[in-house]
Parts: sequence; C-alpha cells; structure tokens
Amino acid sequence: MAQDELTKESYTSLFSDNFQLTHYAIGVAQKQIQSGNEDLNVTQMLKEIRKNPPKREEVKEEQE
Repeated sequence: MAQDELTKESYTSLFSDNFQLTHYAIGVAQKQIQSGNEDLNVTQMLKEIRKNPPKREEVKEEQE
C-alpha cells in the first residue's frame, strides 16, 4: 500500500524511538520555515525523511 510508508514501522530502523523522530522532524520543519518555506506539508516532509534518512550523527546533533 502507498500509505504504508507513513506508518511507525517504516521509521523504526531510522530512529531509536518516537521522541527521536519527533525531535528530528521538528528540527527539519524549523529549518524549512526559517529558509522561507511557509507552505510546509508535514506528510511530504515525513516522506522526504523516509526517502533520505539522516545519518546517526545528524540525529544526535539535532538532539543537542
């Protein structure tokens, strides 16, 4: 199914827990808004995170 890519299971290999995913997604959204993207689409942003997963170091940097 096409919608399966937005399920929790599709992100478990990318992030150790839901809080880590949420924190990373908020950071990405903040950067997009700061760069002038006022038409932020959360669904599209999550799909992009899934297609281009962050490196472990990037996730740790976002948490600090």
